Amino acid sequence: MFEWPVWLMECAFLQSDCDVMRKLDTYVRDIPDLLVIGKILITQAKRYASLGSNGSVAQQLRSLDIMTWEEWLHNHSVDDFHRVVVDGHTWFSLSSVEIHVWTCQAGGSPIELDRLDGDEYAVGMLYPTVNLDDINRISLHGFELIKEDILWKLVTTNVDQSLLDCMEAWLSPPCALDSTLLTNALALGAWAMAYKRYFSWCSELKSTPYNTTPHEYSLCRKTAKRLGHRD
Repeated sequence: MFEWPVWLMECAFLQSDCDVMRKLDTYVRDIPDLLVIGKILITQAKRYASLGSNGSVAQQLRSLDIMTWEEWLHNHSVDDFHRVVVDGHTWFSLSSVEIHVWTCQAGGSPIELDRLDGDEYAVGMLYPTVNLDDINRISLHGFELIKEDILWKLVTTNVDQSLLDCMEAWLSPPCALDSTLLTNALALGAWAMAYKRYFSWCSELKSTPYNTTPHEYSLCRKTAKRLGHRD
């Protein structure tokens, strides 16, 4: 039997906030038993721009072996993940990370995404400052909503009383989110995204001739292929 989720989070990095809110609205309308929903907005400080293929940095990287993930991490520092610069190029830059969470209304009324105040909504910041107090509060409230939902389902299915007693005795943790763990995960994610861009660019660079951009090289190959078919 399929069980609908009761807690959903959407992470937005390359999506716009409008696109994410449309997704959240669809989730709320399509999932009647949804208790908690949220979004994590990761905003870049500057739109990523790939290196050209003929500059001095490109020539230098063309002559070097592509770094492995382990070698890449030698440049890694938890404190400078907001701007990942390797070999003179910015592969990732971060402006802010916000967390927004909504819960269902009192009495079980559906989640209202338009409400940005009250006990059923909270916003927190992970970067550039860390402020997760309200997110912790509403997350703990979400745990209690889930506990109530589970208890109601157990009661209506006539389970053994001992199982009910265990569920009723369960207590939510004193703190839902650990800012240190989240910051470390954010740092690792930033360096992983930067490495993905670096590896993809270097791989494409090494597959193209000098003084030719990857796009120009692709067009040349297609043209040569067409001419070859004519012969």
